[in-house]
Amino acid sequence: MHEGDYLVIALEAGRFALPTATVAGVVEVAELPFLPGRSGFVTGMISFRNEPVTVIELAGALGDFSARPVAAHKVIVLREKGRALGVDIGDSEISFHWNTETGKVTGERGLFTSGRIYDSENAIDIIDWTALFNETTRILSADDGKKSPHSR
Repeated sequence: MHEGDYLVIALEAGRFALPTATVAGVVEVAELPFLPGRSGFVTGMISFRNEPVTVIELAGALGDFSARPVAAHKVIVLREKGRALGVDIGDSEISFHWNTETGKVTGERGLFTSGRIYDSENAIDIIDWTALFNETTRILSADDGKKSPHSR
C-alpha cells in the first residue's frame, strides 16, 4: 500500500475514504459491549490484538443520526503514532481506491473531513480520523464537563 491509497466506505450519506496506511485491521462483531458514560457518537469498546479500542459510529460522527438496525458491526481499526480508534460502519460495503486511480484531490475540509477525491464516479470525502480521535478523547474525558456541539 502506498501514499494515496484509500479504503473507501459506502454509507447512505456518500462515500468516505481512510488512508490505508492508518488501517490496522477490520473486524466484525455481533454487538458492541456497553460503554459506561457513552455519549455522542462513541458507541463502545472492542479488544483488538489484546488492546482496548474505543469505537465510534461513523455515520453519527458525520451527522447522520438515523438509527438503522444492523446484524453485525464492521469495525475498521485505525492506528497511528500510539493512537487507536475503531470506526463502526455497520454493514456498509468497503472497497479500495488506489493511488493510480486517483483523480483530482482537493483540500475541501469539513468538520471531520480533510479533503475530497474526485474520481470518475463521484466525490469521495477523506475522513480526518485524527480529528475524530481528538473529539472522541474529549467526549470521554472525565475532566471536561462541557458538551460538544457534536454530541447527541
